Amino acid sequence: MTESTAPAAATTAKTSFWEDVIDIFISPAAVFRRREFSSFWAPLAFIAVAIAIITFATFNTLEPAFDAEFARGAGKAMAKNPQVTPEMMEKMRGYTNAGAKYAIGVIMMILIFIVGVLTWLVGKLVGAKQSFQTALVVGAWAEMPRVLGAVIGGVQGLLMDPAKLTGQLSISLSPARFMDPDTANPLVMQIAGRFDLITLWVTVLLGIGLYVTGRVSKGRAVGFAILMWVIGTLPVIQNALRMM
Repeated sequence: MTESTAPAAATTAKTSFWEDVIDIFISPAAVFRRREFSSFWAPLAFIAVAIAIITFATFNTLEPAFDAEFARGAGKAMAKNPQVTPEMMEKMRGYTNAGAKYAIGVIMMILIFIVGVLTWLVGKLVGAKQSFQTALVVGAWAEMPRVLGAVIGGVQGLLMDPAKLTGQLSISLSPARFMDPDTANPLVMQIAGRFDLITLWVTVLLGIGLYVTGRVSKGRAVGFAILMWVIGTLPVIQNALRMM
């Protein structure tokens, strides 16, 4: 059976950027059709600035999670290399926390751009017919749930017992939040963390974006989304193996 492909972009009523920020959550296909030939800078900048503000405002409540994560890594690093001292690790912790608090906006911009590039490259593997510019647009708009994720993380930091903030995955919306990072297999836990609701949401939006703008079948769009999820999992696996 041959699946139909998404129709070419049609002329639709213009909407404001803020309307599309809402619609990307409830009618993503329409947003991708309207924004297919627009600039990717507006959604990219909005996501980066919004997450930077949310992270800065809520960092103190989430700091125990960052500290716990760093302490585990520091302990393993010192065990493997006796030349690494607690003083060196404490200095590194300061740099790491400062980067998480002040540089997250820039980091998000870089990551979103990388997602756009991967959307273009992986899209070609499944026969997508989209320009590099459009792939960047899809990558940027598909990352919009990250803003909601930052809000949810901040709220959890305010409401949760700091003792339960045992790492960044402890506030994720994934099975990994129910696992003990001190006893769980790092590889299993990190892969479980990739089944985070926000990550899966972004992945689905990437697939919808490719289906709409890449003129591919639904089957190919699903295959593309799975490939994107797998590619995003590879660095996680590499990091987990270093922790073992």
